[in-house]
Amino acid sequence: MLKRIDSCLCRDDKDEWVLIFLMTTKRIFFIIVMFLLPFILPSFTLNTVTAQAEKEPADNFQLQTYLTEEEALALVFPECDKIVTDELVMAAEEKNKLEKLLNRRFYEDGFKVYIGKKKDVIQGYAIITEEIGKFHPFTFIVGVKPNGKINNVAVLVYRESRGSEIVRKRFLYQFIGKSFKNPIRINKDIINITGATMSVQCMCAGVRKVLAVINEYYLSGKRKVSDFERVEGCTVVQAINRSQNIEDNNEDPPTSVFCKGLQGEFSSENVIMKVSLNFEQGEVVKVHSDKKGVPAEVKLLKQTRMIMGTFAEVSIYSNDEKTAGKAIDEALNEMERMDCIMSNYKDDSELSQLNKKAAKLPVACNKELLDVIEQSQYYSELSNGAFDVTISPLVALWGFFDEKGHVPSSKEIERLLPAVSYKNIVINKGGDPEKPVTVFFKNAQTQIDLGAIGKGYAVDKALEVIKKFSVDNACINLGGNIYVLGTPPGKNAWKIGVQHPRNKGEILGYLELKNEATATSGDYERFFEIGGKRYSHIIDPKTGMPVSGTISVTIVAPTGTEVDGLSTTVFVLGSERGLELIKKISGADALIAYEGKDGKIAITMTKGFHDKFKKINVEGEDNVKWHVVASDQ
Repeated sequence: MLKRIDSCLCRDDKDEWVLIFLMTTKRIFFIIVMFLLPFILPSFTLNTVTAQAEKEPADNFQLQTYLTEEEALALVFPECDKIVTDELVMAAEEKNKLEKLLNRRFYEDGFKVYIGKKKDVIQGYAIITEEIGKFHPFTFIVGVKPNGKINNVAVLVYRESRGSEIVRKRFLYQFIGKSFKNPIRINKDIINITGATMSVQCMCAGVRKVLAVINEYYLSGKRKVSDFERVEGCTVVQAINRSQNIEDNNEDPPTSVFCKGLQGEFSSENVIMKVSLNFEQGEVVKVHSDKKGVPAEVKLLKQTRMIMGTFAEVSIYSNDEKTAGKAIDEALNEMERMDCIMSNYKDDSELSQLNKKAAKLPVACNKELLDVIEQSQYYSELSNGAFDVTISPLVALWGFFDEKGHVPSSKEIERLLPAVSYKNIVINKGGDPEKPVTVFFKNAQTQIDLGAIGKGYAVDKALEVIKKFSVDNACINLGGNIYVLGTPPGKNAWKIGVQHPRNKGEILGYLELKNEATATSGDYERFFEIGGKRYSHIIDPKTGMPVSGTISVTIVAPTGTEVDGLSTTVFVLGSERGLELIKKISGADALIAYEGKDGKIAITMTKGFHDKFKKINVEGEDNVKWHVVASDQ
């Protein structure tokens, strides 16, 4: 018995010594770590700061527009007969709740939510939002069904040369069917794209953000859809602005904040509506924190609105945020003013009033409206009628104005052809400078549609405004009609992507431009198909039929008006006659894509275009034939 007790006591003594040894070892290890920490931490911090301070490559910024807002909404709500919208503004506690739910910060204080309906039954929800990629934001839409599952995701605008693989359908298709219950993790739920990891991560985070908002406020029933503003048709127009706050701290720069205030009237191809939003400053896409006493570094300021039924975006690099922001705001205001003059969707526009009265009696014409009509007449004369702004009756006949495309009979077309002629427009300037210039239509059915030249003209007017602010660089983009002023800091040119005419979401290459304009006309912009045949909205004024054979035309020229007018002109003329016309115009160059005899896409470009164009490898390259035409050919 005593032996057993002694045995137990000895075992307890051993355990006590083991415990003392372990505690002593732990203390020694802790002392060593604390001693080495001052030497380890600076190295770790230096590596972290070095990683965070990675500089943007000189050739990185590249503006690529894939969808307008109307096209994106049509993609998400294909069968809707109306859309209602809700301006969701979150309280601070609501925002904090969502951030905790998502385990991330986001900087939107509110969202514009689109709710699609068919016969007053909700078909789905959608949000157009942005996420910062490597250096610049990309704009995308996420559509969600009433059951909470994604029905579509699409990229509207991408602004970098790297990572653009995320715009492709085969990548975005992975999100379809997923809901907020799915974590949407890279390499687990979503297959990563080598070389575009950051863009993939940001897209996953952005999709989760949209799902969280829709799930929290709409699927839960917190927001009553019946109380929201109704927008007729399936196209919604809204002025959009995002701004960024710049704080002198170590946190990542915020992406976007909704502001409130500006009022105006905007139009699209299907609807005219009044909207109200506020613009306090432009969007800062790339920022550096400014320290006290140190001059501000150059930043990219950007603002986007919906004008003439499409995206209008003005970008400026500047270290004077106030001046650049004012220049951007005034340039966009000027384009809106041009819309109020030239729109044929606004009943009270100068053009609409002219179209209503000019067949009955001479109508006094606004100076700027007269200017754009006279420039239209110039291109009509130059092309022997291939360009003609009186094409409006035929565009309406084919159903492109109301998006109800159909093939009219040959008799219907023949009946309207006499109304379609630029020679029907009679301009009377008279001899008295005190009296206004008048315009008269010789045919009672003649109507003017400035859609083939008006956006380019508006870009030129915006440029005039920007130059008054002594800004030395800018990119003005109105629905793909682009003018670039100067160059971005440290770069030789602006890079503008040229869309592949058949592979949506891909580009053929990019143009390197400085103090020039570019625009593209394509049969993929607006069309309908019947019996496997594609009918484009670009109509030949002489035959009354949609142009066939030509696929797309991209023009580079000194002004927005030129590239807008010439892209349509060359599209109608076709490759051979179009190139002959371009050779006669100083400073103009072209890329023309058309259907080859072997069924492949044939691309011909002038030598001047070739010198500014950087071709990239695209899928389906074997189906494209390239040809460069010298100026003397």
